[in-house]
Amino acid sequence: MDTIKELGEFELIDKIKTIFQQPTDALGIGDDCAIIPICNTHLLVTVDTLIENVHFFSDHPMEKLAEKAVNINVSDIVACGGVPKWAFLSLSLNPSMKIAQIEAFLESLRKTCAFYNIYLLGGNTTKDNKLSINITLIGDTDKPILRSTAKPNQDVYITGKIGCSACGFYAIKNKLSASDECLERFLSPKARTDLIDQIKPYATAMIDISDGLLQDAQHICSSSNVGMDIFLEKVNMCDDNNLDDLDKIAFGEDYELLFCAEQKDRSAILSISGVTLIGHTNNSKKLTLYNNGKIITPKKYGFTHF
Repeated sequence: MDTIKELGEFELIDKIKTIFQQPTDALGIGDDCAIIPICNTHLLVTVDTLIENVHFFSDHPMEKLAEKAVNINVSDIVACGGVPKWAFLSLSLNPSMKIAQIEAFLESLRKTCAFYNIYLLGGNTTKDNKLSINITLIGDTDKPILRSTAKPNQDVYITGKIGCSACGFYAIKNKLSASDECLERFLSPKARTDLIDQIKPYATAMIDISDGLLQDAQHICSSSNVGMDIFLEKVNMCDDNNLDDLDKIAFGEDYELLFCAEQKDRSAILSISGVTLIGHTNNSKKLTLYNNGKIITPKKYGFTHF
């Protein structure tokens, strides 16, 4: 094994984690955010990068790109049960970019940060042939929700629809028609800040769906040392037919919330609009996907960079 591609993204993350000593008074590598206890609260820190021709097309509207850059980071904060507060922005820019483009980006970034009451405190700029956007976001919470705290015999829930971003991406890439919902979900996904206050009292473990439903569910399984059964027919799936259901759940970028909760809270949770029960945890330590009683083995579980 000589290359990063052979090693794989998550194996690389594990290697980084083993090289660097992890703190005993904070949670570092391995969750949606780093979690740092300070006084009577917990700081949540996350960072995400968007790179031209990797995460977005070169003709991606600059206003939508700014919204997306903020929201994907807000989604990490929300997945840990927190509220976003402070941001740092690093940009790699092609010197030939028009001033009007970057002005449109910055104005949209300002509006999106203002919507979430986020203050931009600093950052960095540098030159590159491709546009690269890196945001570090800091939030806080009184009670962090982790990936590693699920238990066997708990319910598994998802918010919203899965696969709309995938259908939007596929339509744009292949110049096909798609619903406005799908196009918007890819171009400018929204973090589920509207549901977190209702979910937080019940969630025992949580993650946002950025890399694919099954892959992110597997992160909860491996972090919590549990198994999980997911029933495909119960997933609230995107209505567009550009892709089949297995492709929809493998794409990622839905930025919905996947969470576990005690069975005793089922009726209360199902009364929350936009939340769907899709499975349960168990002692098997493996993820199993069912479709109408039949075990399905997908060729792809989610997005990886390498």
